[in-house]
Amino acid sequence: MVARAIIVSYFFLFTFSFFLETAHTQTPPATRGVIQMQVRIKPGGVPKELQRKRFFLIKGTREENRELIASIKQAAPMSRECYYLSKGASPALIKWLDDNGCDSVYCRQIEEKYLSGSDAVPEFQAAYKRGLLEFKTPELAQRWLTVNLPADIRDGFYLQKQQAITDLVKQAEGSTRTKVMSVMTGKDGTAYLTDIEPGTYTITNLVGIEVKKTSMLWVCEKEVTAGNLSIGKVNWILSIEKDLKACESDKRQLPDCERTAK
Repeated sequence: MVARAIIVSYFFLFTFSFFLETAHTQTPPATRGVIQMQVRIKPGGVPKELQRKRFFLIKGTREENRELIASIKQAAPMSRECYYLSKGASPALIKWLDDNGCDSVYCRQIEEKYLSGSDAVPEFQAAYKRGLLEFKTPELAQRWLTVNLPADIRDGFYLQKQQAITDLVKQAEGSTRTKVMSVMTGKDGTAYLTDIEPGTYTITNLVGIEVKKTSMLWVCEKEVTAGNLSIGKVNWILSIEKDLKACESDKRQLPDCERTAK
């Protein structure tokens, strides 16, 4: 089992804001609300919003979810670079994915500059040329470029990661008998979980997030009370550095990768 690591150069913040649902006259106060979650990291001492990353809200305390947390930590870190190198991907494609933390080619638009010139990605160029033969026009060839990419290059790593997440979610739902909720952060690192009822929850990303050659995994605990929900808006901040009782983390160096010849 990987030991807990207290992160010095990184911190992880959750800002929770609870909004009271509109109540009608002579009706009881709302017992469900919305969690506004804001996620930031601080690699190299510079704060940065954690964009387009998925987090999971699991019923129960960290102690109640101890077996699940053990399973999360026992899983080997998943390296996007190692996966794509093992498939013979070009350095240009790996850079294109890494620039925006993409796990598949679907996460950002493939612009024309990646089909020619100094920024060209060989895999995109080859798929585009095949598309010209099939679709006849440059516009359609570029629009449908992804269908002419090999499946393992197109979304193989994403599917591998999703399978690991699916297995962990099944374990969580089996032990808690409650559906696991998930949310993805936006460009500003903010996400919303809706229809939340009072209780104690474990918040985690389940599978490590790749940050500068490091796999970052967080497991935090937060209580949601009816009193919180009855107030118009409440901000809660959890910091791994400052609130070690609420959060624990794993920080693992990703393995060195070997390229597989095409």
